[in-house]
Amino acid sequence: MSRPFALVLRNPAAGRAGDPRALSFARRGIGVRFDAAEVVLDAGGEWKSAVSAALHRGVRTFVAAGGDGTVHALLAALVESCGSEPLEGLTLGIAALGSSNDFVKPLRPGDSPVPLRLDAAHAALRDLVRVRAVDALGREVTSLLAVSASAGVVAEGNALFNSARGARRGTGPAIARAALRAVARHRDFPVRLRHDGRTETVALSSLSILKSPWLSGALRYDLPVSADDGLLGVAVCAGMGKLRLLRTLAGLLFGRFRGRPGTRSFFTTFIAVSADAPFLLEVDGEVEQVVEASFDLFARRIRVCA
Repeated sequence: MSRPFALVLRNPAAGRAGDPRALSFARRGIGVRFDAAEVVLDAGGEWKSAVSAALHRGVRTFVAAGGDGTVHALLAALVESCGSEPLEGLTLGIAALGSSNDFVKPLRPGDSPVPLRLDAAHAALRDLVRVRAVDALGREVTSLLAVSASAGVVAEGNALFNSARGARRGTGPAIARAALRAVARHRDFPVRLRHDGRTETVALSSLSILKSPWLSGALRYDLPVSADDGLLGVAVCAGMGKLRLLRTLAGLLFGRFRGRPGTRSFFTTFIAVSADAPFLLEVDGEVEQVVEASFDLFARRIRVCA
């Protein structure tokens, strides 16, 4: 029986893409399932032309070989290239070569050395979230969220983690160092949160918008958020001092969040955050400065390999 064709987007900058053993393992796993062609994610965006051309040739299976940022980029390119055509006819596979790989969590016993989600026969539909942001220069940017977004100390920690990519050893310790530095530097700032027909102003310590309980590394929330439930999970920390904020982040190592002082969580289908001064917004691991952003459930979903 012939294998279906798949276009693989490989990110050479992903956390483990430079590990020959991990890369070889991923390529073998992809080769078992698919007749695959590989395109490299480049800073200039030429890879997007290859994705678009493949779609127009009738290719319907795509594999992200990288981390959460690679998944994010590939999904955005597919939505852009598909136009109004249904995404549900496409299948997304994952060779998780990133540092944290939150999109494929929880991990499975056989996920070493690289988590692979390549079983197209058991693919399931997964929600996508539309993000509309205005950056610090007033430009409007639209993107997709597949895992989570954050503002406040979590986004600040992600920015520190990303900036240390070239020098770090070990994902877990690097995340811990970035979190500690972020807490030490963080200052609460006023933001407006708009959801469920009302607007509130909070002194923001941290905001997470979730389609998965996994935040980064071993950090995870105890919200029963699901990839296909049609809802956004929202976790807010407000008015926290550094010690309480540090204790809250430490609790996430054990999946403990709800009920802690200064925290609250809820589910919604839409939320917007805005501030009078630019703040850091992280979406699926990528960080930029914005003054406002809104999140709602995208009208279309995509099939993701088991």
